[in-house]
Amino acid sequence: MSAEKKLCYACNTELTLVSASFPMGSTFAHERFHADIYRCPQCGRVELFAAEMEENVICPVCGASHSPKEKCPVCAINAAFSNHAAQ
Repeated sequence: MSAEKKLCYACNTELTLVSASFPMGSTFAHERFHADIYRCPQCGRVELFAAEMEENVICPVCGASHSPKEKCPVCAINAAFSNHAAQ
């Protein structure tokens, strides 16, 4: 994470990190955007900043590349639809 202080655009108070590298977008997206979520303790404003890029990991089951902070989206989709196809 960046050591640079993040300030609220509304009141110039230092923001507090609420969630690091939060996945944005649909679970069905192969590569999702990750954002750091900050909140202003003074006025309550929420700011999103692009999370620092992490090196992806390779799923040992299907070989797909994904964020180390998430389960493999390809395997999750396959598992969800394999139950559906069996019916």
